[in-house]
Amino acid sequence: MQSGAPAGRPVQVKYAVQHELHSQSGTLTEGDIAMGKAVAQMTGTYQIQGETAQVNMKLNAQNMPVDDLEAMLPALGVVLPSGSRLSGGTLSANLDITGTAQDPVITGPIRLSNSKLAGFDLGSKLSSISKLSGAKTGLDTSIENFSTDARVAADGVRTDKINLTIPALGVLTGSGTISPGGAMEFKMTALLNGAMATAVTKLAGLGDQAQSVPFFIRGTTSNPSFVPDMGGLLKGPMGQKVGEFVKNQLRRKSAQNSQQNQPRTQKKSVVKKFADLFRRKKKN
Repeated sequence: MQSGAPAGRPVQVKYAVQHELHSQSGTLTEGDIAMGKAVAQMTGTYQIQGETAQVNMKLNAQNMPVDDLEAMLPALGVVLPSGSRLSGGTLSANLDITGTAQDPVITGPIRLSNSKLAGFDLGSKLSSISKLSGAKTGLDTSIENFSTDARVAADGVRTDKINLTIPALGVLTGSGTISPGGAMEFKMTALLNGAMATAVTKLAGLGDQAQSVPFFIRGTTSNPSFVPDMGGLLKGPMGQKVGEFVKNQLRRKSAQNSQQNQPRTQKKSVVKKFADLFRRKKKN
């Protein structure tokens, strides 16, 4: 990767190629990439065109230990929040690699299971969002499950169908992009669970209804920031509650105005009748 840095430990590569000299093309029949117990298999074809090579490869990696893989992340251009690191759990991916060898396009599903982002207190980051200010994730953020459909290319990273389960908080879903420089733009929704959901929904006057909180993730990969999505919030149950409150206030105001106007109308009617008693009828 162009934005990558040297890996923190050696990588072992074992491969077998069938190459056609005439067509300057070939097939990668075996490609084992290993770092400790983290092993991935790559197979596919390539076509050499001048000084470039077009590739059509597949990378299959199942249940790779994160602790062995973590040192490889800088070489892949992965930047974690400052002072944090992935610890424990497994990583799986099933990726297609196409385009040129210099600027490949990598697409496919990625899944992280039973891991934690050590040294990153998500709860404190979420304190900028009032409805999530009570989240307590601790100094390390436990990740039960993280899955997404990713696209990695020279123009940046796009992740769709994000599904992130954090036991202390709930389930976060959404999608977003990361620029080549590391700038983030994600539109997310947190579906709160357990005591966290009960506290928020009762505070909002929603009883025991499940509460989803929309928000944005911005900033950079090394220093992400969490920003409330006020527009999205007003479209959800909270917005409906606000709408009902405004309607009730308007109805109450209208009723008050009607009551204030009613005595005046009655008074005018009595005065008119009293005046009619003294009004002489015209003679024919």
